[in-house]
Amino acid sequence: MSDSVTRVLLIEDNPDDACLLREALNEAREAHIDLVHVEHLDEAAKLLRQETFQVILLDLSLPDSQGIETVLRVQDHAPSVPIIVLTGLADDNIALQAVRAGAQDYLVKGDIDARILVRSIRYASERKQAYEGMARLAADLARANRVKDDFLSVISHELRTPLIAIMGYAQLLEADLSGEATSEHAKAACVIRQKSDELLRMIRRILEVVKIETGQVMVVPDIIDLAEFMKDLSKSILVAVKKNVAVEWECSAQLPKIVTDVTKLNEILQNIIDNAIKFTDEGRVTISVRYAPDTRSVEFTVRDTGMGISRDVLPVIFDKFHQADSSEKRDHEGVGLGLYIAKKFAEMLHGKITVESHLGTGSEFTVTILDRLPANGDAPHPKDQQQTNSNTTRKWAHAQ
Repeated sequence: MSDSVTRVLLIEDNPDDACLLREALNEAREAHIDLVHVEHLDEAAKLLRQETFQVILLDLSLPDSQGIETVLRVQDHAPSVPIIVLTGLADDNIALQAVRAGAQDYLVKGDIDARILVRSIRYASERKQAYEGMARLAADLARANRVKDDFLSVISHELRTPLIAIMGYAQLLEADLSGEATSEHAKAACVIRQKSDELLRMIRRILEVVKIETGQVMVVPDIIDLAEFMKDLSKSILVAVKKNVAVEWECSAQLPKIVTDVTKLNEILQNIIDNAIKFTDEGRVTISVRYAPDTRSVEFTVRDTGMGISRDVLPVIFDKFHQADSSEKRDHEGVGLGLYIAKKFAEMLHGKITVESHLGTGSEFTVTILDRLPANGDAPHPKDQQQTNSNTTRKWAHAQ
């Protein structure tokens, strides 16, 4: 230990135990420890208000305080001073409770010698400093995270307003130039609108992430007709279909009604299907849905024949701001939030997303969700749920 004196407050009502501890410390003269002894917690509280101590040795059985409550009361008086609990019982349960309550160490009186006591005092001080350093770091990180979320939220809102105006003017230009579809002005207006649409989607995703991370997203369960849901989804995907990419929908002839949050389910599938189309330059994207009555779950599968994902990238594709193609010369735009949002929403629906992919041959994403969603208690399961063993398959194929 250093040459500086370590002031230790011993709170112990048994004079014999106090004497033994003082003798143990005297044996370790190189430790430079100044021991101050009191017998009552009230006396200790007065001293802690008036003087500075580096460590507290605390008996759990005092005339004016008993058990783990004693640790909590001492912490109230000296929250920054490390506490070493002293007891006559070799009770692991009490030791665990003391540490959970905030003590840095736990010593059985009959097993204490000079070496053990000095080492415990030294380590308690170091552990307390390390803990407070980590607590300060955690507070700084939490504060920085709040600032980041506030910044993203404000900036996204501020960007969205002028962007919507730009989109409106671009649509007006397109309408005015509709008879001149081949002119440079008409093409420019079309590009402005398309790029504005992409930017608005990015901004909305950033805002969605901020809401997710600040706990502002609520699950709103409802009864939905899966067949109708898939039809509506197929119509909305039509606008995203690229040239030389066919989109096929494979659904059972009869799909049941389920209970889930339709908005979040739609967002999950939209993000995954958009990704599949974006990373498929030529070929097909196939979307299928299957209801499993034994597990009361629904399985959506999105397969593509696109570029695929390398094995080393697969573990991180659901991370924020990650792109499957992260090179500076990538051809696909985006900020890497779609799959992150999809994963978070799937977890909110008590589901999961799995992926299989091979570089150069394509990917297959599978979304599995429960059809009875707990939200503030069990959501009612639709009484008109229908199960079917039909193997009939309905296909919608769209290509541009």
